[in-house]
Amino acid sequence: MRAIVLLATIAPGLVAVSAECFKDFVWNEDEITVQRNIKYGSAFNNETGEEVDLLLDAYLPPDSDKRALRPAAVLVHGGGFLGGNQESDGQPRFAMELVRRGIVTVSINYRQMAKTYHLSDSDVAELSATEDARAAVRFVRKVAKDYRIDVDRIMIEGDSAGAITSLYLGYVKDAQGEGQSGNPGYPSNVRLVVSVSGQLKAQAYCGQVRPYPAGCQVDGPINHVADIGSFKGQPPLFMIHGTDDYTVPYVNGKAVFDAAKAANIPASLVTIEGARHVPWDQFYASSAYMDQFLTFTIQQMDLKNAECPQPKGSALVV
Repeated sequence: MRAIVLLATIAPGLVAVSAECFKDFVWNEDEITVQRNIKYGSAFNNETGEEVDLLLDAYLPPDSDKRALRPAAVLVHGGGFLGGNQESDGQPRFAMELVRRGIVTVSINYRQMAKTYHLSDSDVAELSATEDARAAVRFVRKVAKDYRIDVDRIMIEGDSAGAITSLYLGYVKDAQGEGQSGNPGYPSNVRLVVSVSGQLKAQAYCGQVRPYPAGCQVDGPINHVADIGSFKGQPPLFMIHGTDDYTVPYVNGKAVFDAAKAANIPASLVTIEGARHVPWDQFYASSAYMDQFLTFTIQQMDLKNAECPQPKGSALVV
């Protein structure tokens, strides 16, 4: 693993410190540029009967970052396919966690349809959100020259409904079509899927999760776990899930992880004992969890062979 040694940014009399590429922070939060409400596409929302603009916020390294090619991430918020936007949940903080380490990041909104298409009976909401997420991935490739994006190193992450959307994009047969949400002509495949409290079974908002889920407000026949490993090109998988998640039961997230392992898809799971839904606070509280995520991401995105981000005034040592 290469390391960057910070030289010019060190005060006189202090010893130089080293930072591991893509693991340690390179920039402070106030050095990051955030461009908000960029239109990345549009799509017809069957629930509202209107064509809607699809928007994203872009989190960009400072102008001092001169790398020719930079890895990228697309983040997808939660909200039960009923609400939320690109500033919801923990996505803004996670975007900062990534961009401060050198990964250009966009956080997106998408169509919400669960009021009309109940999640127990239909996955129209999930499929529509996935079409929008694919348009966002294509947008990142479309603007790759302007943002200096490495088009071979793009990941997608989501929590809750966003995690389900990310899992659909990576592993569900019925969700492999490109859709009509924008930016045709560019691929929408990703190098890595990250799921925070996600699943591929229609079961949610449960009254009981041990020893098995029961009393769930969403409980239907839809289950796409068998799609994992059933077609080529499925990306590696990283999952974060709490064992006391009553919104998306842990057992259903674990089923996705187990299926990926059985299909020989590289996969890693952070199990957080006693944690509820979307356990960002517990995840950040443990350096071991973040290290597990970053180590897996560096490996699966092949970041060891990517150009290291450097603070302004630093020198690269290989």
